[in-house]
Amino acid sequence: MFRQIAALPVQFAVDGSLYLYLVTSRGGGRWIIPKGNPIPGIAAHEVAAQEAFEEAGLVGWVMPVCVGTFEFDRARSIEKSGCLIDVYPMFVEKQVKKFNEQRQRRVLRCDLETALTKVTMQPLAALIERYGRQSGSIRRAVG
Repeated sequence: MFRQIAALPVQFAVDGSLYLYLVTSRGGGRWIIPKGNPIPGIAAHEVAAQEAFEEAGLVGWVMPVCVGTFEFDRARSIEKSGCLIDVYPMFVEKQVKKFNEQRQRRVLRCDLETALTKVTMQPLAALIERYGRQSGSIRRAVG
């Protein structure tokens, strides 16, 4: 099974509201989170940060703890192969105007409910919902 690493970019507003960043896939334009292949010698959370920067121009810090893994079928030529995606939360500090894949992707900053309507891959949507609701509750409790 093929394996990739993803960032789940989130940002908290001053009022405690949670926002997520989604990007479109290059192939079909589906809303997803930034992801890519592991890089030998680089920690997974650092790869996630690099992917978020390249695909969406996002800068911030990524937690070194995987918050979940989801699976999807990935088209490779004529064959389809399964792919496991390990997800690392990224706390976004800013988005730069120029980034590597800005002509190949769209980026959307949205609230949790909007993100859940945009993401069509059910396993990814479930992971986003679980993390988003948990993070929002923690944020409100901490203040």
